[in-house]
Amino acid sequence: MKRFLLIAFLLAQSLAGSTQDPFDGVISRAEALDEMAVKRQRVALFLTDKNLDGLLLSRVVNVAWATAGLVDSHILLTAETGPAALLLLRDGRAFVVGPNTELAHLTVEQLTGLDVKPLGYDWFEGDPRPELLAKNFPNQKLATDAPLGTLPVLDVASLRYSLTPSELKKYRWVCRQSAEAVAAVCRKLKPGETDRQIEALTSDELLRRGLRPTVILIGLDERLHHFFHYPPVGKILKKHAFVNVCARRWGLVSSVGRYVHFGPVPADLREEMIKSAEISARLEAASQPGARAADLARQAKSWYAEQGQPEGWKAIHFGGGIGYAEREWVATESSPEVIGPNQALAWNPFTRAALSFDTIFVHPDGRTEKLTELSTWPAIPIRVGDRVYRMPGILSR
Repeated sequence: MKRFLLIAFLLAQSLAGSTQDPFDGVISRAEALDEMAVKRQRVALFLTDKNLDGLLLSRVVNVAWATAGLVDSHILLTAETGPAALLLLRDGRAFVVGPNTELAHLTVEQLTGLDVKPLGYDWFEGDPRPELLAKNFPNQKLATDAPLGTLPVLDVASLRYSLTPSELKKYRWVCRQSAEAVAAVCRKLKPGETDRQIEALTSDELLRRGLRPTVILIGLDERLHHFFHYPPVGKILKKHAFVNVCARRWGLVSSVGRYVHFGPVPADLREEMIKSAEISARLEAASQPGARAADLARQAKSWYAEQGQPEGWKAIHFGGGIGYAEREWVATESSPEVIGPNQALAWNPFTRAALSFDTIFVHPDGRTEKLTELSTWPAIPIRVGDRVYRMPGILSR
């Protein structure tokens, strides 16, 4: 361990000032530190409520959340957990736990200047974390967010729901970049391209903007009328395409989908898009602090019926909470969730071959902000009460 700390110190000295601002000017380091302090306080209250002394965060999304996005603990892109975990104690102490292989770069590149102590082991020891924790924190009651030995596993997702001011700044950036990437793809793609080629173009547009795609669905022509999710399968674009992505940075995930049609948009397709936009606008208008997800689900069923599709809600879920997971929760009539202030939502009601899809934010005063909206994209104005909502339309090329 002494050798590891010496190497980390020397590397930190040699790399000082050579790394790029991890937030690209979107927030300051001071704002990030304030955000982390809020997260520590939430964890401490959570531990007090559960009569626990510490919480081990192994899931990549939770490590990112707790560190304001400074730490990306993944190695395997498709894994929910990373090799390094973050241990937060109720008394305020914090440790990064993992093989020295990982702690070397984390302590130098992502945890520099933070009061987080390394607790490492050699990679060839297997997974000695249960014994390591028992040895270093005897008589401490610990829990974890992912299975590890005999530690109790707790769902901590609710700690992530209410976004801080600095998180909202980051989220606006993530959502706008995602929306611009999808719009760029829709303006670049051409008939004759395959959905796999469009997938590659979409991935490139996101990665160029500093976003990592977690979902890329490309629906083309007849698939849009028969299915609801569109993993690329080699279909060739003729006239109609749907580009749908979820993309992540700093742990925060945006969700956006857009349609493009070559030639005039058929009247029946335009009508279906308006129906979907109507339901989505009503869901957004009803997304007020204190609103119960179960009540919204019941209302949505009636809104489908008003659009002439009383069974339409059964085809696929129509969305719910978003933030650090592609869906933090999905609204159903049995959902226990209550929408809180400063919470992000992604509603995605389908009607036949049409989907209105955006990421929104609910402010404490009940005002909603569409984070993935672009003024340059065709819009469908939908009036709900005294407000007109600009819902995404179909790009005609």
